[in-house]
Order: sequence, then structure tokens, then C-alpha cells
Amino acid sequence: MKRVAGLLLIVAVVLLAPTAAPAQTGVTITLSASSNTITFGEHVTLSGSSTGAPAGSTVEVRNGVGSSIASATTDAAGAFSTRIEPSGSDSYVAVLGDGVSEPVTVGVRAVVSARMGPVRLFDHVVVRGTIGPARPGSSVVVELIKDGRTVDTSQAVMGSAGGFRARLTIPRPGTYRARASFSAPDLLRGGARTHADATPLPHLSSGSSGRFVRLLEGRLVDLNYRLVGTKDGRYDSRTADAVIAFHKVQRMDRSDAVSESTWRRLADPIRPHARRDWQGFHFEVDQTKQVLYTVEDGDITNVLHVSTGADGLTHDGSFRVWAKTAGFSPNHLYYPSYFDGYRALHGWTEIPTYAASHGCVRIPYWNAQWVYGLADYGTPVVIYH
Repeated sequence: MKRVAGLLLIVAVVLLAPTAAPAQTGVTITLSASSNTITFGEHVTLSGSSTGAPAGSTVEVRNGVGSSIASATTDAAGAFSTRIEPSGSDSYVAVLGDGVSEPVTVGVRAVVSARMGPVRLFDHVVVRGTIGPARPGSSVVVELIKDGRTVDTSQAVMGSAGGFRARLTIPRPGTYRARASFSAPDLLRGGARTHADATPLPHLSSGSSGRFVRLLEGRLVDLNYRLVGTKDGRYDSRTADAVIAFHKVQRMDRSDAVSESTWRRLADPIRPHARRDWQGFHFEVDQTKQVLYTVEDGDITNVLHVSTGADGLTHDGSFRVWAKTAGFSPNHLYYPSYFDGYRALHGWTEIPTYAASHGCVRIPYWNAQWVYGLADYGTPVVIYH
């Protein structure tokens, strides 16, 4: 009897014990996205439907590496949806029981902002902006655009917060804008364009000062017009002499002031060439243009405003420095270097824009000692029209 009672107890326990939920087999599930391309910061809705599972079942959404990133509950019709904010492009699947959907890909486009500082001819323009999401250490492509064409490009390194900064050069007068773009393995290319800005071309003359004078001086020095290497932003007699020399070489009005035409020609100048391509150093004086060139191994290294002899009193030909005087000569020539009899390269108080001397080559006072230092005995001096 005890044995029978025990068996009856076991049967009762088995009958009363809860049964495990059956596995969801034969489940099918689909997944779609409200948009396959979004911009970073936007949301996308992932939705789908299932069959073979009861209402209230939990659907798990996994990304491309299998991590669970969201979940949703099916309704009576088996439909579900969830809203996510991706930080990068990815693919997703929906999982319910043994059912796995086909993958859905959502591309995320980078958000780019950009702003450009003022543009000035021969200056650097600064372009700043931000990228979202940040990818510190990545390169942002920044282009400078004029008339629809890219004229300069920079690769800016992105900072920890997504910021970037680039400097580009303004080579010619005109209207410019900048364009910044960024892409990454998990981000579609995003871009932004800045406002347009035109280069000012201000009138400058003796007494002017400031940034535009420095830009003018820097460009003249780059083109080898003698300015003692100074770019101090003060339009003094030295700046005026260099401007006159530039105008002479460009066959322009021999003014000592800068106009819009001067700026445009500075951007696209006539480049003078030496008459002789000798090795070593020599001077050349172009009487037609009324300029002196210092020439090293055939290359013009400096251009100076000068005045030669009126009525042909400075002779064309090839000469050599044969005598020199440190300081003033008896007839008040300043640091003369004689090359043709008593015709000399020398400093003088007035240097008109035309041939006006008695046969010498007049040089502005501030250049006279410098020329004297270059004019070693025997240095060739070539004079021509």
C-alpha cells in the first residue's frame, strides 16, 4: 500500500507541475526602414511583420556585428516598429524565435558646417567648420572655389569635438567661396558651401597703411621688386619706388600709386628676363623701361626704379665697374660705382620716371649703398634699350 501511495503522489506532482513554453518554430519575419539614407542626427523607423508567433512577442533588432540595439513588441496582426538614431551607416536584422529577417541597410550622411573669413588678394583666407559625428584625427577636404573651379585645396585635421580649420591662398581678384566635405567608412559624404566674398582692390598711395599695404609689399617682394624685404604696412618712398618700377616693367602708367589695374596686373604680371644669361653676377639697365636689374646666373633677382641719361647720354653696351667712391664724390654723387668713364651707378635725390640724368644711372638714395656693396671691381654692367 505504501508503494502504491508513493506512485500516486509522484503522478500527482507531475500533473500539477507547470509546463515549459513551446519554442517558436516556423516563424517568419520581415524588416524595412522608413528611409535608407538619413543625415546624422535624424531618426529612422524600422518596422516589419511576423507570422507564426503570438501577439505580444518580443522582436529583437540587431546591427551588422550582431549587437542588439533595439526591441519591439508585435501586435495582434504580427506587426512591430521601433525608432532609432544611428550614429553611422549600418545594416540591421529583426530576430523573433528562429526567424531572422533579410538585412536592411541605412546610410548615415555626415553633417558639415563651414564658414569663410574675408578674402583679400595675395592673402590667406581661413575656413572653419564642424563635422557631425566627430571622427577625431580624420581629414576634412576644404576647397577654394572661383568661377565654379577649384583653385586651392587643403586637408584639414579634425579635432576631438569635430572642428576643423584650413588656410587657403587667394591668388587672383574675383569672388570666392569655400566647400568642405567629409566621408568615412561608416559615413556617407556630407558637404557644405560657404557664402561668397569678393576681393577688395583698394586705391593705395603714399601715406596709406595697414593690411592691404603689407599684402602689396609682400607681392612686390615675391616678384623681386626691391623693398629691402620689408613688409611693414607703411606706404613710404621705398614702397612708391617699387610700385613705379613695377608699373615700368608692366608698360603701365608710371605712377607711384596703386589702382585696381595695378592689383590685377600684380596677379598676372609680365615677368622680365635678363638680356644676358652669364654665370655669376652682373647688372643690367633697360633704358626703355628705365629699370635696373641685378642678375645672378641668368636670373633677375631684383628690379629697381632708376633714371638714365637724357637724350642718349647713357651709352648702350657692356661695361665693367672700374672705380668706386664710398660716400659722396666731389660732384655730389652718392656712393658711385663707375662703369663707363665717369658715368656711374649712384644715389641721387630725385629719380624721375623718365631719362633725366647727364649720363649716369640714378638710383634712389635708400638703394645706393646696397648697389655699391654689390658692385665689386670688374662687375659687368650691361646697358641696352
